[in-house]
Amino acid sequence: MRIALRYSSYLLIFLTVWFLWPRELDGANGRLGEAVVPDYRMESSRYVSVRDGRREVEMYSKKSNFDFLAHEMDSTNVTIYFYSTQGDRTVVTSDRGLFYMNEKRFHLQDNVRSESPDGFVMTSAETNYLLPTKHLSSPTPVQGTMKDNSVKIWGDRAEGDMESKRMQLFGNARANYKEAKRGLTTIRGDMADMHRDEEKVEFFKNVEVNQEKTKGTSQKATLYYAAPEKALRYMSLQEDVRLTEPNGKYTRSQVAEFFMPTDTIVLTGFPAVYDGDDAVTGDKITMYRTTGVVEVLSANAASNQDHPAKKEGRQMKASKEDDELIP
Repeated sequence: MRIALRYSSYLLIFLTVWFLWPRELDGANGRLGEAVVPDYRMESSRYVSVRDGRREVEMYSKKSNFDFLAHEMDSTNVTIYFYSTQGDRTVVTSDRGLFYMNEKRFHLQDNVRSESPDGFVMTSAETNYLLPTKHLSSPTPVQGTMKDNSVKIWGDRAEGDMESKRMQLFGNARANYKEAKRGLTTIRGDMADMHRDEEKVEFFKNVEVNQEKTKGTSQKATLYYAAPEKALRYMSLQEDVRLTEPNGKYTRSQVAEFFMPTDTIVLTGFPAVYDGDDAVTGDKITMYRTTGVVEVLSANAASNQDHPAKKEGRQMKASKEDDELIP
C-alpha cells in the first residue's frame, strides 16, 4: 500500500509539471521558439532619461521585451529623440533596437535613419549610440545627405559626435557636390572628416577628384560646401597635387585651390604647368578655366621662351573682382 501511494505521488507531480510547464522554456520547440521568457512584454512602450533636470533621451517603440536581470530592452519599430546640451533634438528611427541600460547604449539595427537639427540625414544598417559621451558609431556602410541635397557622402563605416556635429568616415570615403558652373564634383579618399559646424569635409590619403573634364589627385583635399553665394573657395587640394586635362595638359603643385565665381584654379607650392614639351613655373599660377588664360606671378623659369602663354597674351592682369577673391 505504501509503495502504491509513493508511485501515485510521483505520477501526480509529473502530471502537474507536464501541464503547468511554460512552453516558452522548451527552446526552439516551444510555442514561440524562445529560450528565455522576458520579465515584461510591453506594447507602445516609452522610456525617458533625465539628467540634471534636463531630458537627454526619449525612446518610443511598438513592442518591447524587457529583461530585468540583464537590464536590457529589445524593441521593434523604434523612434529615439536625443537632446543636446543646448536642447537641440536629433531624431533616430530603426526597425529594431537593443537598449543596454547599464551602459546607456542603444544598438539600432535595420533601416537606421538619423536626422540632425541642421537637416543632415544619415542612414545605415547598424548604429550604436553611447549616451554618456554622445558618441555614435556605425560598423556598416553609411550614407549622409545635407538638407538641400547639395552634398552627399558615403563611407564603409563611421564614427561621430552629436554635440560637435563632427563625423568621420573610414574606408573609401566619398562625396558628391554640385558646383554652380562645373556641375557635379566627386571626391574620394581613404578616410574623411566632416565638420558640419564649419560646412566642410576633409579627405585624406589617395584622394581623387573628378570635375567635368578635370581630374585631380593628392594626399589631402577639403570641400567647402557653404551656400553658393558664400563659397568663394569651394575646394582645395594639398600635398603632391596633380591636375590633368583631356588634351594632355597637366599641373604639379603642393596646393590647388578652386574659386568661384571667377572659375579659376590657383596653384601654389612649387607650381608648374606642363603642355607637351613646354613648361611654366612660378611662385603662383592662376588658371582661368573659361578662357584658358594662364597667369604666372614671380615666374622663376620657363623651359620654352616661345611658350603659347606669352605669344597669345596670356599674362593677363586679374580684374578687381579677381584680386578680391584670389589670395
